[in-house]
Amino acid sequence: MTDSNIQSSEVASFDQSYAELERISKELENTEISVDLMSDYAKECLPLVRACKEKLTLTQNDVDLLMKELETEK
Repeated sequence: MTDSNIQSSEVASFDQSYAELERISKELENTEISVDLMSDYAKECLPLVRACKEKLTLTQNDVDLLMKELETEK
């Protein structure tokens, strides 16, 4: 698998996780649900939030590294 394929896969994973979180959020906003169902949604959201947070952290680290590299080129 090439680097671009890996990156595409990671982006798709982030995009899919984020889209699922949006779907759940909209459903929660538009529906009266039981506490039990809300608990199920919370359990479903936790790994999605973790996946998004991890990707955002990795991206921030990449940006920070690139900025340092640019500063040393001055």
